Amino acid sequence: MSWFSILPAHLTVIETWIIRFFLLLGIMTIGPWLLIIVYDIVLYIVRAIIYEVPYFGGRARGRQKPRAPSLSERPSGRARTFSIGGPVISGSEGEGREGMRWRPHDAKVQGNIGAVFED
Repeated sequence: MSWFSILPAHLTVIETWIIRFFLLLGIMTIGPWLLIIVYDIVLYIVRAIIYEVPYFGGRARGRQKPRAPSLSERPSGRARTFSIGGPVISGSEGEGREGMRWRPHDAKVQGNIGAVFED
């Protein structure tokens, strides 16, 4: 470590343990996600193989071939809507939930919230 360290030579033990600690934190963060992704890929491959097995596979039973999920289409076939807009409030215009009203767009903004409380 002496070639790559900016610390004095007598602190290499501490530096080594700090490196090990952060590697452990990285493995603890990435590990579960990696396991989930690998599990999902293996499950998809196994389901695709079992579909082709004669007599009891999906094709023999007349089922639809498994496919990867889509982000743009729901399982029913209807298209998904993507929106970054705020919450939809039902009721009369400008009225919100229990003592809240929506501030008009041309009003002076006081903070970063979208509603003002009424007393």
